[in-house]
Amino acid sequence: MKFAEQLQKGIFAPWRLSYINYNVLKTELKARQLDHGWTDQDEKDFINLLENELEKVYDFITAKLGEVEARISYCERTLQTFMNNPSWSSEQNWNIMDDALTEVLFDVNDLAKFTRLNYIGFQKILKKHDKWTGLHLQQDFIPQLRAKPLDKQRFDVAIVYISALHDLCRLQGKPRSGNAAAGGDQNAFERATAKYWIHPDNVTEVKSIIMLHLPVLIFNKEKKYEASDSAISSIYYDNEDFDLYTGRLQRDEGAEAIRFRWYGPMESKNVFIERKTHHASWLEGASVKDRFRLDYDDVRKFIEYDLTPEEITNRLRAKNVDEQICKDTDFIATGVQKSLKEKQLKPVLRAFYNRTAFQLPGDQRVRVSLDTDLSFIREDNMGDKIRRKEHEWRRPDVGIDYPFPELDETEICRFPYAVLETKLQTHLGQEPPEWLTKLVDSHLVHEVPRFSKYLHGACYFFRDRMPLLPWWLPEMDIDIRKPRATNFGLTRSKSFKPLIDGKYRRAMEDEERRLNNVAKTEAVPGVKVNVDNDSKELNKATKPTPNTDLKRRTPASTYSNPQN
Repeated sequence: MKFAEQLQKGIFAPWRLSYINYNVLKTELKARQLDHGWTDQDEKDFINLLENELEKVYDFITAKLGEVEARISYCERTLQTFMNNPSWSSEQNWNIMDDALTEVLFDVNDLAKFTRLNYIGFQKILKKHDKWTGLHLQQDFIPQLRAKPLDKQRFDVAIVYISALHDLCRLQGKPRSGNAAAGGDQNAFERATAKYWIHPDNVTEVKSIIMLHLPVLIFNKEKKYEASDSAISSIYYDNEDFDLYTGRLQRDEGAEAIRFRWYGPMESKNVFIERKTHHASWLEGASVKDRFRLDYDDVRKFIEYDLTPEEITNRLRAKNVDEQICKDTDFIATGVQKSLKEKQLKPVLRAFYNRTAFQLPGDQRVRVSLDTDLSFIREDNMGDKIRRKEHEWRRPDVGIDYPFPELDETEICRFPYAVLETKLQTHLGQEPPEWLTKLVDSHLVHEVPRFSKYLHGACYFFRDRMPLLPWWLPEMDIDIRKPRATNFGLTRSKSFKPLIDGKYRRAMEDEERRLNNVAKTEAVPGVKVNVDNDSKELNKATKPTPNTDLKRRTPASTYSNPQN
């Protein structure tokens, strides 16, 4: 489909006049070329026209985002009034505010699609300009695009606030039980995992759908949420023969992945030393992910073996940490140091992304995470280029400022999709919720079993060293977008009212209540109920492909951020 057709198809009618006027720009570019050779004056006029369009689009996004923030603030103040005045706290009032928040959420989703479509439009017209004129405006126009960025990162903070207020409406002001910071019992639990790619066109809609069912998990509610709070950075270790890469790809018995991870800005004082082991011998063949925390200043001492596992555990005992946690930490630290030394492991790759996690606080049964802005950055010193000093475990010249414009393009790979991961505690009998089954069966996601960030990034930069490549690489060459086959998702009625799965919000909730009542009645022995054909078909829906052999052993109380 040509972009002009894509633009016309994707336009949200009430905002029609605020989109990039792509046809005018294209006609201007073509008409001048047909009339005469492209001149300096033509270039100047075209740039002015382009800048005017960019300013129009950017100002509209900024104004709309201001409206969204004002509406969120209004909803927050109103909900506080309900909580402080019981006479106002009626179910009808909570429902009214919940509907208002749903309207805001739909506007954020529409605004994200608007931003994405306009961003593509400017990239397309700049590329067409350079092809027709032989000039390099696509590169020269970068300062203007950075000054008025058409990115969707600004909407993430809004979604987090909407999620918190929506959860408040769901509970009608009552406090949510469970501790988000604790993350539940982190010791040795099994999870069925499944991974999916999400096209950028669908990211905000997928976030919004999940948010209607699970709240965004905020780990530190004592501070105001900031965009940098979602950043996750990991340094992966391997040797020049890429033995860890090969072992993980072939799923060899005892294959390891070792990474050093931190959350948020570069100034974070907490660094987590993590190890994944496939079919660990000490856990009767189960796969395990375990980790422990170090202060930033201790990481260098640890990799140079100046900080021993014994000293780490002695510090924990001095703080009266549970003895089992001390033993687990000693075991993990000893194993990691042994692998670093015997396998001659060095930093080779950094993976960066922004994560939105969805989960009921303190309840690990159902967890969904969505990683956006995924980027892979070289950390190795192979060849002639020195990226970090020998004693450094990460590059000092790279932060968390996605899309990392200061890096040479040979140093970075920006993954084109978001990564959705679902995690279910199947050993507790947890089945996928119906809404999650419908999501992963929908046109919005593309399943990629066993996808690994490290394997993908390593084979991108070091393919000439790799005898084996991941199975999903050919999937990168296809368009993972699918036509909408059902009413699933967020749409608008002809009068632009929000529709969830083709229904108005209240109708959808009535249907959910009916299905829940049916499920409860079916659970009573000897009671028969009539279930309509639609409900029967829903119960036959395909479940996410599980990876049921993953266990986790983590010294729970030695860290404050339980993101996985």
